[in-house]
Amino acid sequence: MRVCGIDPAPTKGMAIFDGRDFSTIPLRESRSFIDTLKTDSDLLVCWDSPLTGPPVSVIEGEEANGSAFSQRPIESFFSRTQTGFKTPRGISIRGYSGCPHWALSRSLIGLPRTGPFDKDTLPFQLVSDDGQRPMRGRCVVEVHPGLALWLWCRNNRHADASWDYKRNASVREDLWNQLLQVPAVSEVLSTVCPVVPSSDDELDARLAYTVGCLWLKEPSSVFLLGDLDNGTFLLPRVGGLEEAFQLFTQEVPNNLRVARPVEAVEIS
Repeated sequence: MRVCGIDPAPTKGMAIFDGRDFSTIPLRESRSFIDTLKTDSDLLVCWDSPLTGPPVSVIEGEEANGSAFSQRPIESFFSRTQTGFKTPRGISIRGYSGCPHWALSRSLIGLPRTGPFDKDTLPFQLVSDDGQRPMRGRCVVEVHPGLALWLWCRNNRHADASWDYKRNASVREDLWNQLLQVPAVSEVLSTVCPVVPSSDDELDARLAYTVGCLWLKEPSSVFLLGDLDNGTFLLPRVGGLEEAFQLFTQEVPNNLRVARPVEAVEIS
């Protein structure tokens, strides 16, 4: 099963890492690149953009309420202090409707689906259950590289240290060196791309590839958090995360899950 990490951007196109090379595909060539991926019989695409939207009941035609069309529970979870997993400044967690690259995802691979008229056959099968880890076929799973980076490095980083790797090259280099100290990550990255990423897009694509590889080959180190109703991220297994998320989704009503307004920030 081949793995391909993809970071799509609504103006720049796509940043891609396949375990051998990092490449960028201009927006005008994005669709033709997806067409080439569709010729691969066994492929896991790790896509850095929202691939789920409102709950299944809304997609099937029921009335929506609460934050169904703005923020998924999984995004709300990582935005709340009381969960114990609120991300720091520099690791952006926004409601899916505030992520402009979801429109590009819709155009290229037909996800996220949002209502009962979304009936087209999709080029890749969406994996939304950790128990359905793919071993064959053309599949796609949602990743959040920045969140994975934070979960892997947060316990070994000074409390006041910056996480803004997207705008600060020295932070990116520092975090890269910390990543290579994580045994599971080092096993993947030190053999295929040991040098510091030249950009945040390259780091995101490499991380997208890494979580996908680990999910297939070493599932004890990563898992798919969430489901179709709550949203999904393929993330490192860290103590207490799965239990905290289950408690959150059980106890917090749908109409109270929005943690903060969608931030107006630049998408790189």
